[in-house]
Amino acid sequence: KDGAYPVHRYYNAAWSTVSGIDGAWLLGDPTDASVFYAYDRATGNFLKSTDMGATFAKVGTPGASDFKKFRAVPGRTGDLWLTVSSGGKGGLKRSADGAATWPTLPGLSTCNAVGFGKGLPGSSFPSIFAYGTVAGVTGIFQSDDTGATWKRVNDDAHSYGVAGGKYPAGG
Repeated sequence: KDGAYPVHRYYNAAWSTVSGIDGAWLLGDPTDASVFYAYDRATGNFLKSTDMGATFAKVGTPGASDFKKFRAVPGRTGDLWLTVSSGGKGGLKRSADGAATWPTLPGLSTCNAVGFGKGLPGSSFPSIFAYGTVAGVTGIFQSDDTGATWKRVNDDAHSYGVAGGKYPAGG
């Protein structure tokens, strides 16, 4: 249950409890070791620490979600991606400003997972992979234009494990 697990910080050879973020999902900024982010899916609040996780302050409100994990783009400061879904509806949001604003990306009517892979040759941004629904079709999608458009990379015969809800017998 969210809220049941306190967050502890180890710094200067001592442990301390970080207040105000119990049950939140935490992630460090990939390029700035002093910055940490926390998302509380129950309240929909996003928090940020600029003092190596000692204190957190609310910086944005992307909304409540059934999911709590978010991702940071490797090698980029403050570029965060969050799947927001409640009751099976929602999409993918991106903050390019360190969690202050969270516009919803076009195309994905639902999104259950997001990740990054090697970008196209000459691209300065990684490819984005999402498990979700585009134009009524659920599958694994790839974007090479920072989420502006999506193309399906799996098909009904190749659903990559349980993508598409097809669980193996006995599973």
